[in-house]
Amino acid sequence: MKPTYFPFTDVSDHVAEALSACFGKFILYRLLSGNITEPLQVWIDRGVVDVRVPVSGNEDELITAVKNYQAWADLHRGSSREKAAILKSYTDPIPFFNELSTRKIVEDIKKNIPGNSSTKVPDPVFSAQIFLYFAQKFDRQNRELAEDLNHHQQQEAELIRQLKMEEDPIAIEFRNIPANLPDPFADYMIADRLEAWTRVFFRDPEESGLFVTHSAAVLEHLLDRASTAARVMHLDSIPLSGRNTAGRESWQERLDLDLVRLVDPDPIDAGGKSMEPLDLPAADKTVSLSVYRVPDQTPHEFFARCAEIDWPVADVPHRKSRFRSTHIALVEPPGISTINQRKKENSGKIVKRA
Repeated sequence: MKPTYFPFTDVSDHVAEALSACFGKFILYRLLSGNITEPLQVWIDRGVVDVRVPVSGNEDELITAVKNYQAWADLHRGSSREKAAILKSYTDPIPFFNELSTRKIVEDIKKNIPGNSSTKVPDPVFSAQIFLYFAQKFDRQNRELAEDLNHHQQQEAELIRQLKMEEDPIAIEFRNIPANLPDPFADYMIADRLEAWTRVFFRDPEESGLFVTHSAAVLEHLLDRASTAARVMHLDSIPLSGRNTAGRESWQERLDLDLVRLVDPDPIDAGGKSMEPLDLPAADKTVSLSVYRVPDQTPHEFFARCAEIDWPVADVPHRKSRFRSTHIALVEPPGISTINQRKKENSGKIVKRA
């Protein structure tokens, strides 16, 4: 079962490792056929990431728009608008997205693209591509900063230990920071990210029945809009390991079979085997996997409703979905419970894995 990762168009190493442990491989939407970073290329070469570019044919226009935006930003450098953004940054950790309206930026950019007039109705898909491009760049830069800060703190902790010849209580906290830190900026502008990603998702001709995110806030946002959703699978300690042992391949195959049974609307021959608890090996680094089902809503219908987009979309070929329900998976460090998970545990809606 190969899920589609959402609502992001880039993936960090620790998230790719976690998704690989759970599913073996996953689908990642990109905005350009090129522009692949070196870390991402490693996961592509390993067969873990299946890169898709659902929107094609306007790459030159998108690149031009990005360059025009950067020129637009340089033009406004030192202006009163930038000064206001700098002042605002002292109270707002992410001034870029809050200070500048995405639609206004897209409108200003498209005015400078040959063949576009100021009266032309903005293309929502193109606007979504531009938004996702800068969101992707923003996420990558903040992830690099967080990794550099983490590395600096660990070096500082080690230096303190060497100088004092003993462990410092405060330094120990820095040394014990987990390697797979959650991305603190991935939860920003969730509704905007989902709307933009959904418009790109509509253009993918290959249908997916399972969608996965590493953001608990994204899951919470969706479950708030899906009163009939129920958790149908939960595994708390899936081991992270790059070694392909026989035992590892065995439980991964069983997990994949269980996921296919949950998601695929057509019955499959499981050789008489029923869904039983997986015997997961112990490991120092693990992740948890939760799968939710939204019944009686196809993926297109569900994401369109959550993103407040009228479905069907006029310029998207209407294809009958083979999936009658939508399945959303969350992969995260074990022991973390989202607000909606606790709500559903209290209400008894969760269907625990047998």
